[in-house]
This record gives sequence, structure tokens and C-alpha cells, in this order.
Amino acid sequence: MTETPLQFPDRMDAERNFRARFHPKMVAPDTFRDPNDILLFVHIPKTAGMSFGKSLRKAFDQFRGVHWENPRGSLGQETRQALYQRTLSPQRQVIAGHFNWGDMLVWRNNALPIRAISVLRDPLERFVSNYNYNCSEKHPRNAEFKERYPTLQEYAEVLPLDVQLTQLVGPVPSFEDALEKLTAHYSFLGVTENMPASLAHLSRSHGLRKMTEHSQNVGVKTSAEVPSHIRELVLNRSANDARLHQLLLSYYQDVE
Repeated sequence: MTETPLQFPDRMDAERNFRARFHPKMVAPDTFRDPNDILLFVHIPKTAGMSFGKSLRKAFDQFRGVHWENPRGSLGQETRQALYQRTLSPQRQVIAGHFNWGDMLVWRNNALPIRAISVLRDPLERFVSNYNYNCSEKHPRNAEFKERYPTLQEYAEVLPLDVQLTQLVGPVPSFEDALEKLTAHYSFLGVTENMPASLAHLSRSHGLRKMTEHSQNVGVKTSAEVPSHIRELVLNRSANDARLHQLLLSYYQDVE
């Protein structure tokens, strides 16, 4: 029996389709407008998701939060409630939380059309912000965290590969495959570093009421003083995250 070789998406086609899907200049107003839609906001930790979520609350008819301690079970419950509401009357709904591609099984197993949105951030900045937050009193388990990872170096050594991309689409065999999955299942991707332009694009492309930026849980420390060896370690484990983030950032810089 002859094995069929793996087929990878053509790089140019993948990037061209991705650009057409997510570049603000390429997406016409109201392209994704639906008076009875259900959007999934995949909240990647420390990407200004709380601020973004506050903007979503004001723009949608119904905001449904997924519990962070049980994302899969909570997502399933919120999905069922949102679908039931959809059968009763038109209403624009958003389900938000720290769930990931694997948690979306309830949508995939029932052949429900996934239309997700998310916001990405520079991987190094996100890493430092996440470490500082986990060490702070704002995190309920900060003492346990600091005992386990007393230094930034020790936390960097266990950083999962491509944290952001993996949360959005799961493991992928190539960067082009990741672009294809994002294009197929997401209708908006923003960047933390240009939140006003991101919100403006989401509002315009999805036919939402005007969205304004809110500041919530904003950190003050940056990665500027991170030692070079830690910086290199983080970026070596976040190569595809960095590549995706830079691609999106270039889109939003192009509309300024």
C-alpha cells in the first residue's frame, strides 16, 4: 500500500487568503454582519483581553463569560444557552473566555459553524506581563506560583511552544497550515499594540455599534530590561507566535 504524501497549503495562497480575510483594507464594511450570530472570543491571557471584553459587552446584545477554572464544561453550557436563545429571537451574542481549540469540541463535534475572534500580542511582552501578573497579589495563587517559579529564567524554561497560536488553532504541521485554519474559522484578529484600530476594524467589518477602548488590568512593566539570554529563550519558543503577530501588526500599521 502506497502512502499518500502530506499535502501542505501553498505558501503564497495561504498568505493571500489570510490577508484578504484579516487586513482592514481588504475587508468590506458589514462583511461579517449577522443579526443572529454567536462569536467566540478566544481570550489569550495578558493580551488586553479584559479591556477588549469590556468593549464587546457594550457592542453585543448578550455577553457570555466562560469560567476560567472549567473552560470546556463552561463553554459547552454557554454554547447550549446561546443556541437556545438563537432559536427564540434574533440576538447578537459573544462567548468569551480562556478556552482553546481543544475546548471547542462541542462546536466541532456537532458541525456548528465556528466564527471566532481574538487579539494577539508581542510574545515577549505577553510573557513578561503574564509572569508579573502571576507573581502579583491580583492572582489568587501568587504565593504558589512564586515558589514554583522564583525567577523569570525558570518560568521561561517551561514556556510552552507558541502559546498564542496553539490556543487559537491547536498543533499545526506548518505556519501556512496555521494561516489556513485561522482563515477558515476566525473572522477577526486584532493586536494589543493597536487596540483602537483593531476595535474600529471589528466594528466596521462585523456591523457593530461603535466600539471604544477601555483600560482594565493594564500592566506597567515591559520587557525592555529582560536579559538577552531570557529574551532569546522566549523568542526561540515563540517563533510562529512572533511571525503571526508581526504579520497582523503590519496590517494595522498599514491603515494608520
